[in-house]
Amino acid sequence: MAGSRARPAGPFNLAAGNTPRLHPFATMPLQPDGSFRFRTKTWFDQTDALGILHHSHYVLLMERAQKTFFVETMGVDTLDPKVAPDVYVVVRDLELRYHAPVVPECEIDVLLRVTRVRAAGLTVAFEFRSADGKVLHCVGSRTVCRMDAATHQPAPWTDEFRRRHEALLAR
Repeated sequence: MAGSRARPAGPFNLAAGNTPRLHPFATMPLQPDGSFRFRTKTWFDQTDALGILHHSHYVLLMERAQKTFFVETMGVDTLDPKVAPDVYVVVRDLELRYHAPVVPECEIDVLLRVTRVRAAGLTVAFEFRSADGKVLHCVGSRTVCRMDAATHQPAPWTDEFRRRHEALLAR
């Protein structure tokens, strides 16, 4: 099973022998330690003039992983704030640090971990790793602020969102 592969130690402690829950959209699921793995493939058309993954695609791939993480944690696959008010967010901060280039075409893992939950803010750390976990390509974090869809002002997370994401902090 995909969750049984050993990984290097670090902030994303993915222990061997995990039997994780699978969501239909996730190639790798929510881990027992609260982190989330999203496997994706990179393609030749995502490269820059050097033949490596263009820096803008890291953000795009992280956003795809974040959306899948939301579906996994909240059980809702929508961007409609009337159905899921916690999806109505703006990005407050985004930080990326590149360590080793990705040479498409290959599979990579995007690992996510909730690091902070505030009244209207959520910070998620992420790593881009080779599929075997040996190469760290990029690390970073993203903080979003929940907004009220009617007023476009900061608004607190729903109780369910807070409960589920704070539970991931405690692992």
